[in-house]
Amino acid sequence: MTREDEIAELQKELQQNPRSAQFARLADMYLSRDMNAEAETLVRQSLKFHPRSVSGLILMGRILKLKKSHQEALKPLSDATALAPDNWKAWQELAEAQLELKNGKQALAAFKKVLFFNPTHQLARRAVAKLELLTADEYEDDLFQMQKLSEKDAFNSNNQGTNQTWSHPDEQMVRTLSYIDALVVRHENAKALKLLNEYSEQHGKHPEIESRKLKLSVFEEPTFIQSKSAETASQIRQKLIVEKKISTLEMLLRRIESNKSDLLST
Repeated sequence: MTREDEIAELQKELQQNPRSAQFARLADMYLSRDMNAEAETLVRQSLKFHPRSVSGLILMGRILKLKKSHQEALKPLSDATALAPDNWKAWQELAEAQLELKNGKQALAAFKKVLFFNPTHQLARRAVAKLELLTADEYEDDLFQMQKLSEKDAFNSNNQGTNQTWSHPDEQMVRTLSYIDALVVRHENAKALKLLNEYSEQHGKHPEIESRKLKLSVFEEPTFIQSKSAETASQIRQKLIVEKKISTLEMLLRRIESNKSDLLST
């Protein structure tokens, strides 16, 4: 069957059943033939019957992007990512729309989502690296000037028990985490881990920081270990890593229990 025959069959099916879910396939074929107006008419009509169709929403966003209506495209593409948060194609379409609108931070966040679900995506990797450089001047000068905790805060940080609660990351932490995630994307794991350790030491522990330290702990080099042999050093290193992972997991568990208690009390 030729593509023309397939289009004819799909057109016939949609004429007989306007609610057919095959509209996405036909609209995609329309776009491949630059039949953008036909594709838009079909998708708009079909989304009335299938408002939660992720494929339909992505197609609608793509069509609007082709029309240079990038601002309008944000709505269907955002809806698509909300309905299917693990759909990297939806995140890519959204990232490209944000990029056209010169929304650097939003584009960067969306491209990072692409990489999270499709780590080998070369376009997203290049985009993240470039956007991190382009938006570097937007960070405040004191972003990475770690301010030491006061003695009182340090005492409270070191004596938090099982009743400890954590607030959502503040703006400074969010920006720091964004920078650290960019380092990981560029495989600068040792640098990312060093920054995480510095932040944790100066500002206290937080699950967002500790969970990343847990993932990167394999890259940590405990230079303070003085072992008699390479084998002994390796064993000690592994023990330290295991202990750190256990500590982090215990902290995350306390957070879950705290959140659970909050939910039950409401």
